[in-house]
Amino acid sequence: MSGQMVLFAALSIAAIGLAVVLAMLLLRIRKTIDLMERRVDDAIRQLELTAEDLRKTNGVVREILIHAEKSAANVAHVTEGVRGFRKALDAATAVVEHAVVPVLGTVASGLAGVKAAVSHVVNRFARKESDHV
Repeated sequence: MSGQMVLFAALSIAAIGLAVVLAMLLLRIRKTIDLMERRVDDAIRQLELTAEDLRKTNGVVREILIHAEKSAANVAHVTEGVRGFRKALDAATAVVEHAVVPVLGTVASGLAGVKAAVSHVVNRFARKESDHV
């Protein structure tokens, strides 16, 4: 065999070896791409599920906030009612303080005076009768 034939045979074997190595490399790259495709697909599905859960949670939180706002409005309404009642109670207290208490004081003073007078009269009559006996 000539040197040229040996060179062509070596080059042919090298080309076939290179083709086999490239074919194996491309097969591994394809498997890696398929695996990455499955993982990305799983990640996207998981992201969709997470987004759906977040949407549901957002709806629940929105309902809770609506109820909290209604409760705050009810508390404000009750507070206004209590303030109105407080004004009426303050007015009633002022009437009692400025009208009823002075009258009661006058009546109590009068009763105390009447009691003292009756006691004095009873004591005098009791002394007079005891002096006569």
